[in-house]
Amino acid sequence: MQVIPIVGSVVGATTSSHWAQTIKTSFIYGVVEIQSEIDNAQAIGMQTISSIIEGCSKPTANEITIDAIVRKAVTPETQSIILFVPIGLQMHVIIGGKGAVYVKREGQYAKLLDTSGATSGTAQKGDVFILLSEACRNILSEQELFGIFDHLSADVLAEKLTLLLQKKDAIYGCAALLFEVKDMQEGQTVFSQPPQGFSKVSRFLRLGRTYQIASIKRHVLVLRHAKQTPGMFITILLIVIFLTSIIAGIRRELLVKRDTKMQTVIQESERMYEEGQALLELNAVKGRERLMSAKALLAPVADIVTDKTKEERQVSELYGRIVSTLITAMHIYTQEPQLFYDVGLLKLGGVISTMGIWGDRLIIGDTSQKAVYTLTISSKTGAIIGGGNGFNQIYAVDAQGDIIYVLTSDGINQITVKSNTNTLQIIKKGNEWGTVQTMVVFGGNIYLLDTKNSRIWKYVASETGFSDIKEFLNPDTLPDLSRAQSMAIDGSVWLGTSDGNIQRFTQGKENTFVSKGVDPPFGKNLRVYLSDETKNLYILDGDNKRVVVTDKEGMYLAQYTWSGDIFPSQLVVAEKQGKILLLAAGKLYSIDLK
Repeated sequence: MQVIPIVGSVVGATTSSHWAQTIKTSFIYGVVEIQSEIDNAQAIGMQTISSIIEGCSKPTANEITIDAIVRKAVTPETQSIILFVPIGLQMHVIIGGKGAVYVKREGQYAKLLDTSGATSGTAQKGDVFILLSEACRNILSEQELFGIFDHLSADVLAEKLTLLLQKKDAIYGCAALLFEVKDMQEGQTVFSQPPQGFSKVSRFLRLGRTYQIASIKRHVLVLRHAKQTPGMFITILLIVIFLTSIIAGIRRELLVKRDTKMQTVIQESERMYEEGQALLELNAVKGRERLMSAKALLAPVADIVTDKTKEERQVSELYGRIVSTLITAMHIYTQEPQLFYDVGLLKLGGVISTMGIWGDRLIIGDTSQKAVYTLTISSKTGAIIGGGNGFNQIYAVDAQGDIIYVLTSDGINQITVKSNTNTLQIIKKGNEWGTVQTMVVFGGNIYLLDTKNSRIWKYVASETGFSDIKEFLNPDTLPDLSRAQSMAIDGSVWLGTSDGNIQRFTQGKENTFVSKGVDPPFGKNLRVYLSDETKNLYILDGDNKRVVVTDKEGMYLAQYTWSGDIFPSQLVVAEKQGKILLLAAGKLYSIDLK
């Protein structure tokens, strides 16, 4: 007797440190949850699933074998490994780590297991088994879980459970699998022998190989000591044929094992790929996550195949489809930055030191020529608007309407565009200043990023100029800003750092920012840009030669990548003009927004 199942699965959001996935093959079902402090949860999780699938590449015979596979797969980062293995009408459940398994039978619910251990029992038609990772178990109460159940099938129930989880605030690491016994049919249960049957088979194979090796040795000795006779050639030929047949047999055996394992990986990757495609329109983030899981599972196999066999060609074709779909779903645009404007056209020998933006106007600081320029982005019309003495070192420029502010080694200068007048040191360098990395003007006020003192200084605009120096951060907020290298403001203050972090401060307090769905993960060298006029956040990831776009809550939207030797040190974005502008090696480059 064999079970005919209906299976539904649910996977919540993941991060680089908290990851979960379901397992569905011909022989085993389950959930895996991994949590890592060093942001490699997905790699550990995929390795865990691979080892489980490899260990269960054939129907597993007994509870002891399954338990050994789980114990071997458990690592310090494991939160949950739950395997559900049907053998005939016997259902085996094993938990490594934490989690819970429930069963619904004839309208009644029971908890089968909620700690590390194993249990078995006989299934009945209509039974529904529910496997929950530890995170999923903690988020959902039993009342909420059982409340979604009615007479719907397991796959439909999985969709209802997905909708229920989406209403929760934090569903990282959530995974659930529902296994319904739809029907039963007559049929022989394969590989149902007791454990010793496997031992005897293995021993037989070992004895067979030992006999083959001994036989080879005997024939070699015969060949070595044999006298030259007219039949010697025939003897040698027979020995060669014999050896060739043994080698071919061993090779066939190895190929069968390899192809079985490969087929299991192909089936699981195909399932993840199809689920990812189906989810893209409903939930793009989850769809991308499922596609990335499919790619990660298939990648080790795709790297070694040669397209000589049907299975290898199947791997190559499937991997190509996954990558192509993922690139489209991830909105990855490969675009080499193009030279946008040469400031040497405005002043001979001109080199860009820094830049800022106000609407359609780009403000450019040039320390080498002690000059400040403006450039109309839409028309590429440039002009010299200020400079000379007092502009020896230009660290940052920004604007508020027709007023340009220039941060220098002596303080902050002001340039009025309409009257073409320069006012030096409207704000003098203060004794409180340490290393002022950059300056941003927002709401008429001036903000300075001081990395030496880990401060954000603020000068408030007034009718007569600017107030005395103030601190933007609350006194009880003591962040480490020593690695900050860029600042942008849209009401909150955003910082990009040289150790791969994005810091956000709102009303003087830290407001933690977490990016979601970025792949590959960010490198160490990050710079940010946004304003109250931009819809999105733009992150220059220098290590990976790309600009990543997220919404202001951190949800991944797109990325623009390049391969050339351009290493930008600053970016601004003109969304209305459809341009990302990059400063690299004193020149201005652009990327078109899609």
